[in-house]
Amino acid sequence: MIETKQHICAVGTARIGYRGHIGQRVLDTTIKSATGLGAVFAPTWSMVMDWKRGAIDWDTYTNHYTELMRERYQKNQVAFLDALQSDVLIVCCYCKDTHASTRHCHRYLLVDILHKVADRHQIGFKSLGEVHNR
Repeated sequence: MIETKQHICAVGTARIGYRGHIGQRVLDTTIKSATGLGAVFAPTWSMVMDWKRGAIDWDTYTNHYTELMRERYQKNQVAFLDALQSDVLIVCCYCKDTHASTRHCHRYLLVDILHKVADRHQIGFKSLGEVHNR
């Protein structure tokens, strides 16, 4: 019997200034500056501003972002699968590192969403947590 190695996508999070290492795919996922594939995973301006102004709480932001990603997944499943074909994917945004217990940043929500998509498509998944420049 021939064993085939399943692809595993390792996904981490970082601040926007993260430079990456050889073999890593670093995506800016911000509404402010993302382009291409990264823009697929960006929240909307209204979501970001409502959160910053305190007009919505974190649960509401989470629900809005999750619904936005569901809509984008339905319209552009290929983008999500493309991201998950990376060996190492680092999703970045401008939010400062948040406390481990709060994780109030869409990049953490995105990792959880990508994990669910990976499971659905039987793609191996490993979470790297927050990574930093050395």
